[in-house]
Amino acid sequence: MSQVALITGGGGGIGGAVARRMAAAGITVMVADYDHAAAEKVSAEIAAAGKKAEAFAVDVTQARDVKTLVADVEKRFGRIDVLANIAGGSFYTQRIEEFTWAEWKEVIDVNLKGTFLMCREVAPVMQRQKSGRILNTASNYGVTGSALRTPYSAAKAGIIAFTKTLAQELAPDGILVNTVAPGPTDTPRVMGKESAEERNRRWSQIPLGRTGQPEDLAEAYYFFTTVESAWITGQTFHVNGGLVTP
Repeated sequence: MSQVALITGGGGGIGGAVARRMAAAGITVMVADYDHAAAEKVSAEIAAAGKKAEAFAVDVTQARDVKTLVADVEKRFGRIDVLANIAGGSFYTQRIEEFTWAEWKEVIDVNLKGTFLMCREVAPVMQRQKSGRILNTASNYGVTGSALRTPYSAAKAGIIAFTKTLAQELAPDGILVNTVAPGPTDTPRVMGKESAEERNRRWSQIPLGRTGQPEDLAEAYYFFTTVESAWITGQTFHVNGGLVTP
């Protein structure tokens, strides 16, 4: 039986690319997203290519949703080999004094709380298997910070620390936990908000001279599912064209 991967945010730009890459390698992919139509679209694309995928709707900020999703996947497939927590977003760019508590909490919940809830439910499945790979998602802003994105930067920094701690906790069970930290990436959401001037300014700051493509990130996530990464855990893997080299 092939590996089973559960991917949150799987209907988005990076998440969709990750789902397609893992499926291309023969992994059975569960595409989970708040936007069920987006998850279904990615799942259909994978199926059309002759690979295995199913779509699920999930709100990663809701414990009941997360519990139902994980139980459903385990019941149907008997295992979860890979969890990729990609659901997230910054949502707002504004000064700290302009943030409401509701806005702050929204960003923290989708990024950090969602990662926690998914890991909490999937970890026992992987502990029973005595194997598994958990891939969390941070950002270069989780290391450098980003003016006007205080809750997002805080959440991503939290994910880095959370990953290091969880890696130590789950290592005796044969479970590897790592973080991928994307830099500026050409997802549809970003491209829809960015002007040509902003894009050129970002390019000028990146040593490799371009922003990332979702497929660039997908290769990093896929690497952490392979045997070649079997002795790597608790690490933050930066994929940003040399923009940040911590």
